[in-house]
Amino acid sequence: MQDISISRRTFLKGLGALALAALPACRRAQEYAVQPEECPEWIRPGEATCFATCMPWANGALPMLAVCHGGIPTSLQPNPAYTARPGLPAFAQAAILDLYDDRRAAEPTFNGKSYPWEGLQGAFRAWARAIQSGRRTALLLPQGYSPLRQKQCEALMACGGVTCYAYDPVSEPRSVTFAALEAVQRVSVGEACRFPHGFGTLDQLIADMPNTELLFIFTPADVAAFRPELARLLQQTTAETVRFSLFTDETAKCCQYTVPQTHFLEEWGAEADAAGNLCLRQPVTQALRTAVSEADALHALLHDGHLPLDKAPHNLPARSWLQKAVGDLPQMLRKGYVSRACPLPVPCPPAAKPTPYVHPFFADGRFLHNHWLLETRDPISGTSGAPAVFMPYARSKSPLRFPNGNIKVKQYSLPSGKWPGLRQRLFPMLPGLEEVDFYDREERTFPLAERKNIFSLPTAAYTAPTAASPQWGMTIKLSACIGCAACVLACRAENNIPTVGQEEILRHRDLQWLRIDHYFDTTSRAHLFVPMACRQCGNAPCESVCPVNATVHTTDGLNAMVYPRCWGTRYCSAACPYQARTFNFRDYARQSRAATKLPPNPDVTVRSRGVMEKCTYCVQRINAAKAGGTTPQTACQAACPTQAIRLIDLVKEAPGTVCTAFDAPGTDPHTLYTL
Repeated sequence: MQDISISRRTFLKGLGALALAALPACRRAQEYAVQPEECPEWIRPGEATCFATCMPWANGALPMLAVCHGGIPTSLQPNPAYTARPGLPAFAQAAILDLYDDRRAAEPTFNGKSYPWEGLQGAFRAWARAIQSGRRTALLLPQGYSPLRQKQCEALMACGGVTCYAYDPVSEPRSVTFAALEAVQRVSVGEACRFPHGFGTLDQLIADMPNTELLFIFTPADVAAFRPELARLLQQTTAETVRFSLFTDETAKCCQYTVPQTHFLEEWGAEADAAGNLCLRQPVTQALRTAVSEADALHALLHDGHLPLDKAPHNLPARSWLQKAVGDLPQMLRKGYVSRACPLPVPCPPAAKPTPYVHPFFADGRFLHNHWLLETRDPISGTSGAPAVFMPYARSKSPLRFPNGNIKVKQYSLPSGKWPGLRQRLFPMLPGLEEVDFYDREERTFPLAERKNIFSLPTAAYTAPTAASPQWGMTIKLSACIGCAACVLACRAENNIPTVGQEEILRHRDLQWLRIDHYFDTTSRAHLFVPMACRQCGNAPCESVCPVNATVHTTDGLNAMVYPRCWGTRYCSAACPYQARTFNFRDYARQSRAATKLPPNPDVTVRSRGVMEKCTYCVQRINAAKAGGTTPQTACQAACPTQAIRLIDLVKEAPGTVCTAFDAPGTDPHTLYTL
């Protein structure tokens, strides 16, 4: 009998070969965006690679840099080469979470049931033939302007039966509210405007629905939730209805077909901004799941109906169009935009009657699922977890409501004049709660006559004229701060600040390193926003009380944290007069990674349970700038849309005209209150 025994080594080698044969071929990310020698295999660990791209938006595209570590997108930051609009709104920075969100649409559906991609390919071929034969077709598109979309839609309308419409509540005319809310809306979501694309309106689509045989919905707005009459028509119509969306929403539930749509970080495209520039969009990673972009879907309908699901990103039709339209595409992609290549939008005049509320974080409600935004305090209301507006005075006929009747905007108002006490009881901060207590920290006085030139100078001023440069400090122009919280989101993304969940927030255990205090004057109805972070005190009380020397002062004026030393006694938190320190009561980092799936920034330590943490003025950026011989910028400074924040060397740049926020000289001060 023949001996057929094999060694353990031979068996494992054979098992490995079988496993390799069963696995699909690996797909290397970014093979289309960079040269092979710049791919992750050649990138040194920890080094960031940035790709210029943009987020499509109804009031004008938002250019940005997608920061990748090891070929994986980790954060979205402002594009320093783009000067038409500084900073980056909070919701745009938080949009990276949608790329990794498990709730993204995973597969097509037909009448609410799973539908194979092969079947969808056949349906697209049938729809393309129907369009070519003149079948009455409607396309509901985003409100922004894209020359690629414009060209594709004009070609489709030339077939004879296609009509295009555009809708987005973010760009609809808004009614007049109060100055603080209007300022943050204007900077965060942009001015209400319309681009000259020549498409019809949503009201026209509703009127034309009885004569429509085929409807494609591409707009990111949840139209059925905003317009109940359209929802009824979608449920009653005999037309074929197709919804393209990143997540399953109310509109998708009302449509016959649903198609997963790509995230803007996974697709090619071009969008106009509010200044008339053409902003380019490139994929910074291959699609994390099978999905279809708007450009590819329109291209399929315009030709033979074939969806390019199996094509490499650099072979997609949208990239070919960009190559022809831009010319030197690699060079333009490095810059991120083409100057003055698009028509300017037309601003919308204020609405004469109350209009739906556009929240600076959640917009029309489309970002209510985002973990980062849900845990960011709204400076207007002082709450987190739900859209709310806190007005320091009574107002009748308030327009502050979401278009979606299922989403209620909580509105708080107080009578004019002094409040009877510092403690105020308000209503629910989060759904399902009965009552939440808010406390004023203290009464402050502030001369409103000096408000145009007010800065906040940290207490970490150098202690002697002979102090060695640099001694880092931060100035914040309080009169420029509008409370948009872009700095708060930038700090979270840069420094691996985890989400903690609603229950922990109710226990006041959120870990934000930077908060925005809101002060307002009940007499003149003026608002003042004060970003509060660690002041890097020169003679810091937290350093003297730490029993293990975990918080120390560096030679360049920073109050540093040595995380491995920290025992979690929290003496430093008790000693801090600015409440600038937070404590990890649980393993929030692991919980946050499980909830968001976002890879951490490898340049910043991920803190564990039982460790105290706080703002360090982005010391990793300071060190990188020192090595490169450049001027450092903190994450909050780069993201601020009003450029109110500035990191300075106190030895060289301490401005003589700067005064502290609440010690400014003046007469006839008004009493201000903080939430």
